[in-house]
Parts: sequence; structure tokens; C-alpha cells
Amino acid sequence: MRKLIHVIGLAPFLALGQLYIPSNGLVHIANGANLEVGGDLDNNGVIQNRGTLSLYGDWINNANFNGLEGRLQFLGGSEQVVGPPQLTVSELVINQGGEVSFPGDQYIVLDRLEFQFGKIKPGPDTRFVLEPDAKVFGGSNLSYFDGTLIAKGSGIKTFPIGSEGLFAPITLLSVFGLNTEIAAGFVRGNSVDPVPGDSLLGVSHRGLWELELLNGATDATKLELEFSEEDLTDFRVPNNIRHRVNAPVIAYATDPAGIYRSLGVESITDSDSVTFGTIVSELPIRPTIGEKLYVAVGLAPRIPNEGLYFIPEAFSPQASDPDNATFKIFGQKISEEGFDLQIYNRLGVVVYSTNSFEEANQNGWNGDNQRTGAEEPAGVYYYTIKFQFDTGLPVQEKGAFYLVK
Repeated sequence: MRKLIHVIGLAPFLALGQLYIPSNGLVHIANGANLEVGGDLDNNGVIQNRGTLSLYGDWINNANFNGLEGRLQFLGGSEQVVGPPQLTVSELVINQGGEVSFPGDQYIVLDRLEFQFGKIKPGPDTRFVLEPDAKVFGGSNLSYFDGTLIAKGSGIKTFPIGSEGLFAPITLLSVFGLNTEIAAGFVRGNSVDPVPGDSLLGVSHRGLWELELLNGATDATKLELEFSEEDLTDFRVPNNIRHRVNAPVIAYATDPAGIYRSLGVESITDSDSVTFGTIVSELPIRPTIGEKLYVAVGLAPRIPNEGLYFIPEAFSPQASDPDNATFKIFGQKISEEGFDLQIYNRLGVVVYSTNSFEEANQNGWNGDNQRTGAEEPAGVYYYTIKFQFDTGLPVQEKGAFYLVK
């Protein structure tokens, strides 16, 4: 015959020390009731939880637990361990002073995962799963999921992950597919130096997200990630790209040591553009089974909506970089229509002129007199330029630059 503990009512029922449930025991926590266990929970019988089960110690053993409707809270002041190798809960709340370890095979959250204080630490082979309807709440540098987290289903999928005291959540904004399971994790620090592609000024080595499609399929989805404690002025492998304006972007590769490509930036909020912020990618990713994606924060030249141009202050025909060997006009979204560039020597004689932005951008002035073919001497030269962007916005400018020999 089973021994029954039936917990009802709004006031918490407190077990001050260890709660031992024998093999013939049954604990039923009614809807609205709260059972607080001040020590360890050793369950050899049955727990039926429709209310709230609050633990201050370890969960030593599990014979039978039904938590499909109730709330499970970890409230200890230091590390806690969940002994059962498998567990399914409706709501899981972490609000304690240390870390909750889940070293078993599989743990499933059906409806709600909430971080108030403290961390979740799964085992190296643990499957920790958010079911399709599960929502995520909270998270900070003191409270996050430290490991690989799996989300099932379609819709917006948020992973409240972090590592070594750094909260670094990532969200897939539009997962739509069949039987989809996506895993995400974060490590603080890339073990290898990330190499930026030719559209990136650099890629951070301070944090790395890992995404993997474990099952099913999904359409393309944009990413949102939160970064902090960065320094986007310091890259181990920088790219020298001529630019005037830059912005943080989301970068990705299929190997941590591979070449990273830019996903661009649709928006960046709550940011100083160097050390912290929240980025939404301009371009989507589409994970496929068998291919991991590695995501990091990068820096890229930014093209304003109205367009962009850059005029050098010096050039030398002897320069090793072809872009510095001629006087070129650099820009984006510049119209060919109405373009006019004139270059004068100190006597006011025109030595170069063109009505083509493509010519001024691709070839430019090489330092020879365009009319006579003679070399012009080193010194100061002057220019006037008129053009308009594709939007119709006009630009008219004059200035000086140096011809170095």
C-alpha cells in the first residue's frame, strides 16, 4: 500500500531537510501548491507535480516523476546536481547561487525555461531539449545555459546560452520546417584565429557560436545575437580595406579556422559599435544536416542608404598596392550620369579629366599629363568633382592631394 503525501494550498509546504520518498510512497503536489525541499530529494516512489516543486539540494534518485503540468524550481545557494538520467518538466526555473548540473541522458522542457539567477550545466553527451511550444525568459551574465541547447519546431527560437561569465544569447528569427531540431552553443574565445573574407575588416576571436541542424529541415532564417566585452578595433587577422564608415556585422564559417563571410547587419541596437550590442543579420542562413555553422561578430565597411564616396589625399605610381598607385575615386551607389572629375596642376592646367565614374574608380590618374603624356612632377595637385548618387542626391567638392615620387 502506498504512503501518500498530498500537498495542497497556496502556502509552501516545507521539508526542512532531506525528503526521502520510499518505493511505496506517492507525493502529489496539487495545482497552486508549492512543496519546498530544504535538503536533497531522494525519490524512490512517485512524484506527481501539478503545482511547484522547489529544491534547495540535489535530486538524488528518480523512480517515477510526472511533471507534465507543474513547475520545477532550483533555489539552492550553491551547486546542485540532478541525478535522474531523464526528466520532463512543464516549467523549469533557475534561481540559485551557483550552478545546476544535468549530467544525464535527456532533459525536456515543455512550456517555459526561465533564468533568474544561476546557470544550467549539462553533461558532454546530454540532450537538453526545448519542445516546440517552450518559451525562454530571462538571462544575464550571472544566469544562462552553459552548453549545447536543442530547440524543436518552427517559429522564433531563442537560445539563452553563455560561457565563463558571459551571456551571449542567439535567436533564429524565422525557423520554418518539418521535424526541425536545431542545437546551439557558445564558447568564450575561438581556439584558432578567425580569417576574414574580403568583405570583412576582421572577425572577433573573443566569442564563437556554434549552430547545427540535428534533424528535419528548415527554410532560411536571419539571426539575432547579443555581444558584449568585445573590442572590434583589435583583430588577430585584420583586412586592409579602404573605407570611411564601418559597422559590426554577423559573420559565419563552416569551420572555426575557415574563412568567415559577412551576413551583414539589418539593425544594431543598444550598442557602442565596438564592445557591446544586439545585431540582426541582413542575410539569412539555412542550416543543413551534417554541416555545422560557426558564427562570430565581425566588422565590415558600411554603405549608408544614400551612398558612400572616398577621395584619397595622396598616391604614388611606385606604390605596391594598385589602389595606391593611381589617384582613384572610391564609392558605392554613384551614378555615371552627370559625373565629372577634373585634376589641375599648381599652374591651373588640367592634367586629367573624365566624365565616367567607372574610369575614375577602376583606372584613375597615373601621374602623367593626359594630353601630352609627359610625367607630372611630385607635389600638390587640385581636383574638382561633381556627381550624384543613385538616389539623385548631388555632391560637389574640390580639394587637394599629393603626388609622391
